[in-house]
Amino acid sequence: MRIIRKKIDEISFSLLSPEQIKKISAAKIVTPELYDIDQYPVDGGLMDLRLGAIDPGVRCRTCGGRLKECLGHPGRIDFARPAIHLKYVPLIEMGLRCFCHECGKLMVSEIDMMKYSPTQRVKRAKDAKKCPYCNVVHEKVKLDKPTSFYIGKKRLFPTRIREILANIKDDELKKIGVNPKTARPEWAVLTSLLVPSVTIRPSITLDNGERSEDDLTHKLSDIIRANQRLWENLNAGAPEVIIEDLWDLLQYHITTFFDNSVSKIPPARHRSGQPLKTITERIKGKEGRIRKNLAGKRVNYSGRTVISPDPAIGLDEVGVPLEIARVVTVAETVNDLNLEKLKKLIEKGEEYPGANYIIRPDGKRKKITPELKEEIMNELSQGYQIERHLQDGDVVLFNRHPSLHKGSIMAHFVRVLPGRTFRLHPGTAFPYNADFDGDEMNIHSPQTEEARAEAMILLDVKKNLISPKNGTNLIGFSGDAITGNYLLGINEFTSDYANQLLYNSGIASQISKKKILGTEIFSEALPKVDFSNKSITIKNGKIERGKIDKTIFAQEEGELIKELDRSVGRVETMQTIRRAFNLGVKYLSDRGITIAIEDFNLDDETIKESEEIVKKAEKKTEELLEIYKGEDSEIIPGKTKEETREIKILQILNEVGTKIGEIVKRKFPEDNPINHMIVSGGGGNILNITKIACCVGQQALWGRRIEIGYNQRTLSFFKKGDLSSGARGFIKSSFIKGLRPDEFFFGAITGRDSLMDTALRTPKSGYLYRRLANALQDLKAEYDGTIRDSNNNIIQFEYGTDGMDVSKLHLKGKLEPGEAIGIITAQSFGEPSTQMALNVFHFAGVQEMQITAGLPRLIEIFDARKKPSSPKMEIYLLKEYNNEKDARAFAEKIKEVKVEEIISEININFSDKNIEIKTDKHGLKHTHMSLKKIVEILNELEFKVREKDESIILNVSALGFKEMYKLKEKLKKTIISGIKGISQILIIKKDGNYIITTLGTNMKKIMELKEVDKKRITSNDLHEVAEVFGIEAARQLVIEEIQKVLNTQGLDIDFRHLELAADAMTNTGQVKGITRMGIIAQKASILARATFETPVKQFVNASIKGSKDKLTSVVENIILNQPVPVGTGLPGLLVKVIGPLTKKESEKIEIK
Repeated sequence: MRIIRKKIDEISFSLLSPEQIKKISAAKIVTPELYDIDQYPVDGGLMDLRLGAIDPGVRCRTCGGRLKECLGHPGRIDFARPAIHLKYVPLIEMGLRCFCHECGKLMVSEIDMMKYSPTQRVKRAKDAKKCPYCNVVHEKVKLDKPTSFYIGKKRLFPTRIREILANIKDDELKKIGVNPKTARPEWAVLTSLLVPSVTIRPSITLDNGERSEDDLTHKLSDIIRANQRLWENLNAGAPEVIIEDLWDLLQYHITTFFDNSVSKIPPARHRSGQPLKTITERIKGKEGRIRKNLAGKRVNYSGRTVISPDPAIGLDEVGVPLEIARVVTVAETVNDLNLEKLKKLIEKGEEYPGANYIIRPDGKRKKITPELKEEIMNELSQGYQIERHLQDGDVVLFNRHPSLHKGSIMAHFVRVLPGRTFRLHPGTAFPYNADFDGDEMNIHSPQTEEARAEAMILLDVKKNLISPKNGTNLIGFSGDAITGNYLLGINEFTSDYANQLLYNSGIASQISKKKILGTEIFSEALPKVDFSNKSITIKNGKIERGKIDKTIFAQEEGELIKELDRSVGRVETMQTIRRAFNLGVKYLSDRGITIAIEDFNLDDETIKESEEIVKKAEKKTEELLEIYKGEDSEIIPGKTKEETREIKILQILNEVGTKIGEIVKRKFPEDNPINHMIVSGGGGNILNITKIACCVGQQALWGRRIEIGYNQRTLSFFKKGDLSSGARGFIKSSFIKGLRPDEFFFGAITGRDSLMDTALRTPKSGYLYRRLANALQDLKAEYDGTIRDSNNNIIQFEYGTDGMDVSKLHLKGKLEPGEAIGIITAQSFGEPSTQMALNVFHFAGVQEMQITAGLPRLIEIFDARKKPSSPKMEIYLLKEYNNEKDARAFAEKIKEVKVEEIISEININFSDKNIEIKTDKHGLKHTHMSLKKIVEILNELEFKVREKDESIILNVSALGFKEMYKLKEKLKKTIISGIKGISQILIIKKDGNYIITTLGTNMKKIMELKEVDKKRITSNDLHEVAEVFGIEAARQLVIEEIQKVLNTQGLDIDFRHLELAADAMTNTGQVKGITRMGIIAQKASILARATFETPVKQFVNASIKGSKDKLTSVVENIILNQPVPVGTGLPGLLVKVIGPLTKKESEKIEIK
């Protein structure tokens, strides 16, 4: 049998014309009846056998195929009267409003036609009241959603609409960007409806023998019934009122067939009250056909169970339960070399190791049963495939959800083991973000030689040693292995014990010295390498000084791993990690480590010192409260007196934990087992000890001290207005001694807030990752070193300015052609942002770990919002103004002051018809303005006000009541000094410079001021920077703003990923967000846009424009089960031209 492989090059989209519907339909559907009395499909019914086979025993009457062979054939319903296609209402509306109903021409003059784009022509034509060609006056066409059209008060019925639209010429439609070959507007007024084949709406037989029909079948039955009644009444000459009602009923059923969630009309329901799932509901959303069944697919040859740790297996191995190994099979092709081996497997059958099925060269499968074994073994020949049980050494893909980065799916080699769980080496758990508290993981068995080759070469655990996010190691030590090796390194042992430990750890080495240091034992696991860092020095594979801590082999922090990879290669590095891991775990298992409650107790002196720090902080807080009761307290520019007070108190109370932590670190006993864990990096930190043993500290809610609760107090037993540390969330007690009820309550408040934070932020970070992946999925490295998208647009001329692969920086390795670098960048942001959201609650209530600025700001940057939620500027001053006095004067000069900030009240005096503004002394004092000056400014702004006894009077005798209220509100918002938009200011001294930080931006106005150093001014408003300084400055700002977010969150992402994201956002010369309306809207692929959001809208627009999908990026090829054009699927052949392409004149031979 010759296999013909076909590849789809492009997909075109169109709306079917009535003639096309007639041509492709296999049957005309005329009856709502489905089956006859014998449960056989009725001819002309919705289950007509011409539409496809519905049961295993019957054949399709159109193609003759059986249930598994026939793909199904569409039918049609011819309507008694035309009906509107809901999804093409915008096209119909455009046709009715833009074109003349008499001459059919676009209502835009020839002169204007040259001026405007198709979109602008539509706008002009919609506003036209008179046809410029035949001078017919047009009354406006109105749409009463969803499908009714009116001219004035007269309703336009579909028959008339169809006549008007059919009058429009093809050339006229082209003028507004509609392709008449794929979607003429009258085709949207349906005279026939295409009935989906029976394979799209399968019928199922229930346990009681009754048939259950699909929702679409129910809806189509309703359409046929309504259509029949309309036919009957038309033929009987029924009154027009009845005809219109039945026509509307037919329209309702057709509308709900296309979309059963349209506003203004009730959804069609089952008898149970459940809404029907019709076409739109099946296509859109996470559970729709596009995302659930096409972009993501369920697969065979896979297994799922709980994971458990097993340090005895290899780092690149997975322990598979025997039960799964017998079900998840591998397809092995029969050849001369393996024929006898495979026959033995067939002979064993279900007994392990055996085989389950054979696949003949013609594609037919045969189950291996005891009765058929002999027959199958005799017919077995080259070209057959045997689906045999998984055996030791087979390669499988191992995966844990959510799959956030490359390391979430890797290739492991099988070890079939007893038990019911997958066994995973703990050193390989980190890239999967897996732990062993009930996590479940999946294995997938590759079924072709190509898939197995790609798994072994590209997805192997060894290939994923270094992260492409930031170049750190993903595989390494964790927990016990770090602590065990640390303890091993600080002790001395006998040669007997050392030899036993080495043997148990799989290290072939013999020690003859009577006494040996732990560092010498550890050296036996190392190859000959030179390495040095703050913790340790290694010469020729021997430790000369230092301690074995997390900086050697720990996950993400193992500095030695990169040196080993560079010096001895990847295979030896992986073996070294395994040997050293075994050493630590085996030693710790022998020695043991126990932590008791007493280990957390600190000595009396340390406790006393910590209590002293708390007392000093409380005293400082009290002093600060006294200061701020007076008039002469210092106020941070741009903040109120109360805000300044709270900021300063929070600073004092937050320092308590840090200061106590320093004492605990200094005084904590070195031989304490907890100290061993902390110092080695195996687990825990000083903050944990501080909270458990000394003081829990200040609880921060939304970045402030706790303020909510009862009226003017947090809890009922505090006095009203109590601002002391204990009344606002400072927990003086330690966990070991126990919290007071009020302290426990404060801890619970911040703990719950963090839990809520997690629950609400996780979907946000997930959506951010999805957007990034969708926007960047087609960015790949080309053979010429450029980074291009699927439209062949150059995003970067050289990746990261040096072309280096982040995961090969230590090897000086270049990025390989075909690398899907866009997806790697998306994963580099998506994975940490998701973890950032999930890790909040680990330090409940500690202000430093809150992420309110982090994730929302990151989302804001990638959205390229028109205005950030906290627009900020940093203004540097020129040398002559760079002093405190001028900086303060400048800050006061630019701060926006509105009338409402300097008034105590504003009233309307209706009897005198005046607006009276009473000024506030404190407000005037802060703005450094006199009442006289304010009156002058308001008069300049043409408000015509006068001064009277510390008040401002505005005469409004000429205005009505409504206008008075409007003027009052306008007056309150009127700016009397400063620059518009600069609502708050803060002066910071940094490196000898006075920097004015503002909340609110207005770069254009600020740049006009003489004091400003125009070369150093910065803003976080992307669009403003792009407008003032240009697109390159906006690109740099994107990079810097992302870096700020990463720095505040303690995250590490290589700058190359930041640059690629910024280049993708700015490469068109405008700042475009990674959103549906931004970069994703630029994607050429209709299917790629449909997989993201609004699939129906994308398909409708594509058919109106006659768009084609060239299938040049990733997701659309996944939908069609075709090779993706990245990685090993990168098309094209690299040819290096080493000579001239044409011969010189002298070399040409004349042929006669």
